[in-house]
Amino acid sequence: MTTLILAEKPDQARSYMNAFGIKHSSKDFIAKGQTPLDSNTVIVGARGHLLELCEPEAYDEKYKDRRDLSTLPIFPKQYKYEIPKDKQYVYHVIRQEIEKANRIIVATDPDNEGGAIAFNILRFCGALNKRVERAFPLALDEKAVQRQFKNIQSIDSTWKQAQAAIARGRSDWLIGMNLSRLYSGKLAQMGIFGNYAVGRALNATLGMICKWNEKIENFKEEPIFQLKAKASINNNTFDLTSDIREVGMDAKATYLKKIKDANLTQKNQIGQVIDVGKDIKEQYPPVLLTKGGLYKAMHKAYGWSEAKSKKIMQLNYDEHYQTYPRTDAGQITKYQYMYLGENMNAYLSAIGEEKKLESYDIPKNKLKKYIVSDDADPAHLGIIPTEQIMDENADVTEDQRKMYEVVVRYALTVRMPPYKYISNTIKVQSGKAIFKSSNSGVLDLGWKNILPVDKKKKKKIDKEEKTIDFTHYVQNGDEIKLAFHTDVSKTHPLKPLKIIDIYDAGGLMEQAYKFVENKDFIKILKDVKGIGTSATRDTIVESLINKKYITINSNEEISVTANGLLINYLLRDTELSSPVLTAKWEQEYDKIKQGEGNAQKLISSTERLVINDIKRVENEWSSNEIKDYFKRVQSNFYSQESLGLCPQCNSDVVFIKDNKSKRKWDRYSCVNEDCDFVIWKHFMNKKLTDKDVENLLAEQSTRVIKGLYGKDATKKFNASLKLKYDADKKRMIVKIDEIKFLNDTHPRPSRRSKK
Repeated sequence: MTTLILAEKPDQARSYMNAFGIKHSSKDFIAKGQTPLDSNTVIVGARGHLLELCEPEAYDEKYKDRRDLSTLPIFPKQYKYEIPKDKQYVYHVIRQEIEKANRIIVATDPDNEGGAIAFNILRFCGALNKRVERAFPLALDEKAVQRQFKNIQSIDSTWKQAQAAIARGRSDWLIGMNLSRLYSGKLAQMGIFGNYAVGRALNATLGMICKWNEKIENFKEEPIFQLKAKASINNNTFDLTSDIREVGMDAKATYLKKIKDANLTQKNQIGQVIDVGKDIKEQYPPVLLTKGGLYKAMHKAYGWSEAKSKKIMQLNYDEHYQTYPRTDAGQITKYQYMYLGENMNAYLSAIGEEKKLESYDIPKNKLKKYIVSDDADPAHLGIIPTEQIMDENADVTEDQRKMYEVVVRYALTVRMPPYKYISNTIKVQSGKAIFKSSNSGVLDLGWKNILPVDKKKKKKIDKEEKTIDFTHYVQNGDEIKLAFHTDVSKTHPLKPLKIIDIYDAGGLMEQAYKFVENKDFIKILKDVKGIGTSATRDTIVESLINKKYITINSNEEISVTANGLLINYLLRDTELSSPVLTAKWEQEYDKIKQGEGNAQKLISSTERLVINDIKRVENEWSSNEIKDYFKRVQSNFYSQESLGLCPQCNSDVVFIKDNKSKRKWDRYSCVNEDCDFVIWKHFMNKKLTDKDVENLLAEQSTRVIKGLYGKDATKKFNASLKLKYDADKKRMIVKIDEIKFLNDTHPRPSRRSKK
């Protein structure tokens, strides 16, 4: 008998080989040996989606011309898949082994896509009728792998999830292949060229970004009037806030009327205490880190970008130090909770906190918030350290250690006592209004002791310790003197969105329900945590950038380009620019997963959506209106983003972020496509600031930039820069204006440091 273990990727397969003691090289994607599962066990790793949906031209030659809109709509009667050339050998080897296997254990990633990858491979190999079972890779360290393969489960739920994922993939294909061609082709006929991609999650996310920006653009500052009071008890002065509050340009008259109606026209009046209390409260930690939560934590701790966090997160998972990284929930299993406690000293030692804290058992009635069954879907478990400790001898980068420390600190919060604080409150009635005051003080930091240090919060805690216990001075029914005053403040606009605000925990995509009015759809979007999954949200953002719908400036702030504004304008008031379509699809996914739905129903409804949108474009688009709109928003975008005028052609110069080479080629470029003027952000191994570029474009020198160096890294110098004409290159380039200081003995720092 032969058992085959199907992994999603070669490195995942090699982790399984290591756990079972099967010999292999560092590049093998297949190995065989004896395991507790079978005397003849084959472990093989795919390369993600070995089978991909074909392009339209695979169905008919007439679809090759993407500008020929007469071929639309494209609705395949039977969907075709192809194997990319670079994956054909891997597929051939896997097929051979599947044909020989008596038993197949699917051990791909635990999300819907992992199930879909396995289902398509087995379907094309004709092996769905074989004995197929499921193992969920929660983590890749030896103990975790061995434990997972002792808990083999039925494949049924995975196949249902796979059906939902396949239906979604085909429906997204229908929208992308039809409407992207339609919009790009129609706009090209008007002289507006570009790749105007249309996609369910892509355009819904763009729509939410546009609505956020519209609120900022349309913001009008308004005054806020609120009645407050000062009181004094035994030389302790404190502020109370009333429920009389009005906002708006015409709010003052209403505010004054409310004061009059409440019989509070005198500046000083007596108030009666109607409630006074002191409570000792406990607060248990939040659930553990998700993918978005870890991005947010690393950005907060070290200012890391999503791309950097994603890379290190995957690296720590592949090297067996952290659990499955693409999760969207923060619970863990009872086994994980136990090993966090058992290994607590080892974890603390790894982050330099040896023997400083002791393990604590959360009470059972509170523990249920954090614990799921041991056979729960690992896609819905929090990110924690594995049982493989990253000790001082671990061969890892400093960045890996930084992330590991953050993960350890957040994970150990569930093995720490609660945060305890004292809450003091008082309510006072004067006239017909209620005034309230409260303060709190820390009794025991508890789990907050283990979190990364936050200086702002530390200052806040110090202030909170100066509390007033109102019960020492007054009781219900007592009278105290109040001095009234009007607190006048103003409303503030929303802050510009940063890239981290889109996909992190609690970010824009997760809170998509706020952009929906239907209560049923709001509930669905809350339940599924918004648009996209933790595994796909960052790819959606990358796609928005690659399609040139948004740009990211040097401060990581998002701007919607003229292309993005145009596609959003063209899709206005449609389901494609709203999270509603995702909510409707989620209803169908759930039915399919439960075995109650039909994948074809979702595909058919998508076909109807495509047909309706083709008709809408034909009947409602106005060429002149669209061209005028695009010209206007393009001009506005360039003027807002411009750092100055190009010295060669007098067009605007804007920042262009490099998303392909880890920001190596970030640049400030002329918007005129016929002009070759560019200022590279990285100049002689230092980054230029926006202000530097503004000075250069204004024909001025930059600030003195310290630590510049060229090919000879041992020679550093300080200098200001200026734009000068280069006769050889026949264009303006950045050159050294004046060297201010020279220092010959500074070795170049290492790019990868190991501890």
